[in-house]
Amino acid sequence: MKIDSSIPSPAVPSKARPQTAASTAGTASAASDASVATHLQQAGALASATAPFDSKRVAEIRQAIAEGRFRIDAHKIADRLIDGVRELLGKNRPPA
Repeated sequence: MKIDSSIPSPAVPSKARPQTAASTAGTASAASDASVATHLQQAGALASATAPFDSKRVAEIRQAIAEGRFRIDAHKIADRLIDGVRELLGKNRPPA
């Protein structure tokens, strides 16, 4: 069957169009993404206000990465993560 493009299709007003689940999900997803972005911006602002930032150290690490000298010690990272979790769990325990 050949479609004749010379005949314009009737325009349906947007209010009259039924909303599909996909378009509803897309709208909800966009709202959710905006909410997540807002929360991340707030968390970033809070972290930057409270966390110390050593720009000299960051520059040193950046240079070491660029030169291929930066090494990652997975065991050291894991140990520090575990210590941090233990500390958080200890703070959240009710007194005995």
